[in-house]
Amino acid sequence: MSSIASTSQAGQAASASTVPPNVIKALAIFTIAMVTAPLSSFYISLNYIFDGNRQWAGLVAALVANVVVIGYVMFAWNEDGMLSNASKSEEGEETKKSK
Repeated sequence: MSSIASTSQAGQAASASTVPPNVIKALAIFTIAMVTAPLSSFYISLNYIFDGNRQWAGLVAALVANVVVIGYVMFAWNEDGMLSNASKSEEGEETKKSK
């Protein structure tokens, strides 16, 4: 009997903590960018800018990877603020409706 109750509680907890689709979409976009941006910048700078100097091309690729990571952190920071603001506004609307 207790296993049935714990299973239903786990199901309720899992449904309450679902990840919003826009967060998953952003994670997918930044994951693709983390793979493609440094690789493409490496080969573009290797072949067209630095004429075969792999050290400088690697430096460019590392800088681009850091830019992608910083961009994701900034997006996540702002997304967290937007989610908390949205939940506060929803709570405010609920209190207005209850009055």
